[in-house]
Amino acid sequence: MPQIHNKKRYLPNSKHCFVCGEDNASGLKTRFYVEEDEVKMPLTAVEHHCGYENTVHGGVVAAALDECMGWAAARAIARMCVTAELTVRYIERVPVEQDLTVVARVIRSHRRMVSTEAEIVDQAGTVFARATGRFLPLTGEETLEVDDVLLYRGGEERVFDSLREAQLASDRTD
Repeated sequence: MPQIHNKKRYLPNSKHCFVCGEDNASGLKTRFYVEEDEVKMPLTAVEHHCGYENTVHGGVVAAALDECMGWAAARAIARMCVTAELTVRYIERVPVEQDLTVVARVIRSHRRMVSTEAEIVDQAGTVFARATGRFLPLTGEETLEVDDVLLYRGGEERVFDSLREAQLASDRTD
């Protein structure tokens, strides 16, 4: 019988985020998903994401890596996070209009800091960029404010439900 943790599970997205915002005309308009306990996202940049012809701008590459690692960190501690440190190593020029995947995983996690790593790869396994990041958690209240504006259509992983349940239980005892 297959293990459930290997099944692809989508994460919520937003309307305006540069990476996952479905209404951001300039953005990447991608969706994050979890597979084998890694956060992944498809990346197919288009011409307006280029720094120069046929090469995705380094800032766009960094944003994709950062967001994917941010979701990995958020899942690890059930809190939205902000980036404390981001280091990107550009290995190959990231091509435009090619199907790539960003893959992020947690290296170390505790309640005050989450360390992550990520890479952008193609289907043949070529690595175009690697990154490491350190993320600081938002408060429970701040996390739920962000969660309230995320888009859930059904079936997405509910990363912050345990936090919401704890807050509701706390509110009932006050």
